[in-house]
Amino acid sequence: MGVLAIGQASFGLVALGQAGLGLFLGLGQAATGLYAIGQLSIGVLFGLGQVATGEIVIGQVAYGKYVLAQLGLGEHAWSVNRADPEAVSFFKGLLTRFLIVA
Repeated sequence: MGVLAIGQASFGLVALGQAGLGLFLGLGQAATGLYAIGQLSIGVLFGLGQVATGEIVIGQVAYGKYVLAQLGLGEHAWSVNRADPEAVSFFKGLLTRFLIVA
């Protein structure tokens, strides 16, 4: 437990561990936080994982506002069965924002 918590079961501002319960960032097999990355990610703003939630979500099974997933549910989802034009535009824009063009 602490500001930066590392361990099998960790809780803190930034938590790294098998069960990472972070207030800001959770990184682990089961992670929570404003930003969550892990196999099971319960994020508020951003979730990335096999099963994920959040405002912006990327995962195999995902639920949120802007969703990129194999099986996705949300207001704007881009999945195998559905390609919402706003979701496609959002994620393509997100990708180009992080690509460095030489």
